[in-house]
Amino acid sequence: MNKNLHLLRYFIRQKRLHRLYSTEVKENEPIKFSTSNAARKNVQSVFRKKTPESMPWYQPFSVVGSIAVFLIYFCILREENDVDLEFNKTLYDRIQGLEKEQLLQSYRFNKEHGKSVEDIEKRLKELEEEAKVAV
Repeated sequence: MNKNLHLLRYFIRQKRLHRLYSTEVKENEPIKFSTSNAARKNVQSVFRKKTPESMPWYQPFSVVGSIAVFLIYFCILREENDVDLEFNKTLYDRIQGLEKEQLLQSYRFNKEHGKSVEDIEKRLKELEEEAKVAV
């Protein structure tokens, strides 16, 4: 069935070749795609398998084994280092004054829209007390 379909398509394409095409190049006019050579180009799919079994029989086992070894090392055997400790810090710990600035903006927004600001006021007081103790 597929061979017949391919033969039919082939003959239809051959009939297209008998159309009158202009071989004269007109530089100021756009090229019509349906009459260009690109319309007749047959490109094979990149994703199509060329053979039914293109990978070796042991490939799944080697992939699973490699991933297992990596995960055992990374999750169990590896010791924590300085980079891991940096991941535990928040953005507020890294940038001084960021939390206070965001709280002030949230405070203004909530006041304008009639929302509760009690939690924001409590946290602002805590930050002010921490700043007094640090000085």
